[in-house]
Amino acid sequence: MRLVTLLVLVLGMTAVAFAAPPTTNVHQFAQKPWNEISNQDGVRVTGDTTTDPFIVSGALPFTATGNTCSFVNDYDYACPYSGSTSADVVYKWVATAGGTGAITVDLCASVYDTKVYIYNSSMAVIACNDDYCSFQSQVSNVPVTVGATYYIVVDGYGGSCGSYNMLLDWFHPCELTCAPGAMLEGEPICYDGYNDVYNGGCNTVPFPVFQILEPAGGADITICGTTGVFPMDTTTYRDTDWFQMDVTTTSYICLSGDSQISSYFFIIDGRGGCSTSAVVAYGLAGPCAPVSDICYSCDPGTWWAWAGPSSWDLSYACGSLYNLTISGWCGDVTPTESTTWGTIKNLFN
Repeated sequence: MRLVTLLVLVLGMTAVAFAAPPTTNVHQFAQKPWNEISNQDGVRVTGDTTTDPFIVSGALPFTATGNTCSFVNDYDYACPYSGSTSADVVYKWVATAGGTGAITVDLCASVYDTKVYIYNSSMAVIACNDDYCSFQSQVSNVPVTVGATYYIVVDGYGGSCGSYNMLLDWFHPCELTCAPGAMLEGEPICYDGYNDVYNGGCNTVPFPVFQILEPAGGADITICGTTGVFPMDTTTYRDTDWFQMDVTTTSYICLSGDSQISSYFFIIDGRGGCSTSAVVAYGLAGPCAPVSDICYSCDPGTWWAWAGPSSWDLSYACGSLYNLTISGWCGDVTPTESTTWGTIKNLFN
């Protein structure tokens, strides 16, 4: 199997054929539909503010359930949406010893459009998230200091309120290594202001660039790559990796793998180039949560396998590792021609 780089001139991107996640690398801010449903009567109850919060007690993990609709709107923080009038609930936690030095607050099991953020004792926000798992929220790998006080605010987008399910736990990093026999992607690790001219695919302008794969005689192809999220000027970018498969025989191609961070794997129909490209199958992997059976019957033509972060969360550090396996791609390995050293030297004469 060989790996080369291809430059292709294209006109631009269009929408995908169905409601798949976007393939773009730059964060496209768009206001979500407003949902004014909070019913606040102004009556103060425990949990309303940082002066009378619910108390987190005991060792982590800590779980709590409730409904925010009977509380009052006291706080808001833009990440990235602002102007919320949602009722919010406050939990106070004094960091204990014996943990990993960082925490995760997870609202993914909640049933409304949530937001979560954490204040330190000086009322400075140290972490915030709106949409991590669909319209629910999570902050992860938030550093804490033993003995310090933190306030966790369970909030909502717009005016949304509802039933929440909160998990506070120590952050447990996902330890992932390259799969045995995996091909190294080879791209430099991204950084602040990074310009991906290695395999940024349709996101590299004005000349998209893809990492070209060749079939391995029907055998699986496993790629060990890196990805992450990084700032550039006033916006946020993610490192998206595009691997090109030039299919010559109809193949039922499947993707599988895992990632250190929450990542999407896509199969993209590129037969019409970037201007008509469409995600035809996708799955969510990581952190340390393998995904499989991302499959599609690919007719002859150009197809792309895509790997990248599931969102533009800056906690997704550049250099985060993933393993992506491509199965079912029919075709023969391109043969190499025999030659001599003298013939090679003559090419440069």
